[in-house]
Amino acid sequence: MLLVYIPENSERCQYVFELIFKLDFGIEYRVTTDSNVFIRYAKEKINYSDARIGDSFFIKATPFLFETAIRQQHITVTQKEHVKVLFANENDDLGFDIFSSVFYMVSRYEEYLPFAPDEDGRFKASDSLAFKNDFLQIPVVNIWCDILRNRMNEMFPSLTAKASLFNTLLTYDIDVAYKFKGRSTFRTLGSIAKDILNLRLRNIYQRFTTLLNFQKDPWDTYNYLREASTIANLKTVFFFLMANKSENDRNLDYRNPWMKRLIRNVMQYSDIGIHPSYSTTEFPEKIEIEKRRLEQICGEQITKSRQHYLKFRLPGTYCSLIAAGVTEDYSMGFSGMAGFRAGTCKPFYFYDLEKEEVTGLKIFPVTLMEGAFMESKTDLAQSLLQVLNLISEVKKVQGTFISIWHNHTVSETSEYREWKNAHNKMIQAIQ
Repeated sequence: MLLVYIPENSERCQYVFELIFKLDFGIEYRVTTDSNVFIRYAKEKINYSDARIGDSFFIKATPFLFETAIRQQHITVTQKEHVKVLFANENDDLGFDIFSSVFYMVSRYEEYLPFAPDEDGRFKASDSLAFKNDFLQIPVVNIWCDILRNRMNEMFPSLTAKASLFNTLLTYDIDVAYKFKGRSTFRTLGSIAKDILNLRLRNIYQRFTTLLNFQKDPWDTYNYLREASTIANLKTVFFFLMANKSENDRNLDYRNPWMKRLIRNVMQYSDIGIHPSYSTTEFPEKIEIEKRRLEQICGEQITKSRQHYLKFRLPGTYCSLIAAGVTEDYSMGFSGMAGFRAGTCKPFYFYDLEKEEVTGLKIFPVTLMEGAFMESKTDLAQSLLQVLNLISEVKKVQGTFISIWHNHTVSETSEYREWKNAHNKMIQAIQ
């Protein structure tokens, strides 16, 4: 068993040790604050303090993990070996404070500090330490852990860490279930009037042929998504928007028979989750209401969630999810830029910095959302190259690649047909 020495008790230390040693490495460990116990221990041990103790494996501790306040940190990013690191050290056995580095990234410490939000009230990717230092598209946390794993293998050959396996999860947000189907007569007539005024003749044709059952709704891509994931033997999660209709929440009404049938059909081959609406950041009580609507339709408890627009604030939104009975969140990604928001491509538990405690909410970090490429108007070929590079990065560290697509972006409509091809190439690359 590995023994870790720290000079004083620290919730932050306990959290990051559990994340690295237990969840990632799969090894048994215990912590002591007694230096005499540490000195007498004859087996594998790590000293995490500000000074060496004998000839033990020494990682020099910065004060960061022994603080309890949330304050502006002056982080210097440096290059060590083949990766950028935080909290660089001299005269220890690793060259940087890996525990502080990991905690800073996965706790999303910088998002608790004052920031200038985007037009949707979100923390911007461009304001992140990772973007500013050009490592947003590198899973640095997992690379740091591999550096520690390799160093420990050299120091403690009898201490065997478990091997990780590359995993994939395809996730789909159902913001608008169908393009034409399921609307009320009033909404349909209003849409037709807009199409006529804007001379959208193809829309008019498609609407009538869909409503008369001469063709499938253009955004009814669910059979395709089922077949694509089944053939590739990949797991999926579909997130359904159950909001009252508003400017930013435009799905079919949750009471609509078409919506209910769709959800019950998707349940036959995929996990499902709630897609809390745009305003739940400001009105968190809506999360439980919308979650209950989905539970009433599917007849089972819903524990998975992803915020609409990837819009959340820390720690408030996550605390509201916990209060509503959610145990897994899939919102940890940037809407406008692909990459690793928390520096990792492996699940971890949310640490509430305001309360200084670990929670039971498991965070599944998102690698990319197709909308990030569309929003930035990135060339399709360049977008696909970024997707393939991100898959490669996740494979290198044996992490979990999680993508977000929408039912309409894999449709055969002219504006999305090429994106459907990109979706197929992504699936081929992850097999």
